[in-house]
Amino acid sequence: MSENQGRTPLRYGQTGLRGKLARVLVEEPTDEIDWPADLTPGIETVVIIDDEPNPHHTLRVHPPDDPTRIALVVFDQLALCEDSSEA
Repeated sequence: MSENQGRTPLRYGQTGLRGKLARVLVEEPTDEIDWPADLTPGIETVVIIDDEPNPHHTLRVHPPDDPTRIALVVFDQLALCEDSSEA
């Protein structure tokens, strides 16, 4: 995902994330034990459910068009979208 170069990954202590759109920075997002996240292959944008990363370094996210499909993704595999035009 070369369009993600230069994007700043989320920080572990970052707060205020709930409801924000985030760009997926890796080809295959994973959870804290490196298992593939339950997301559609090639997904580029997700909505963050949690306000901050949990002690396991993950955030619950879902695709913008499917709030029932919740996945755990390691926080540093995501970057906040600057504005809604990135979604």
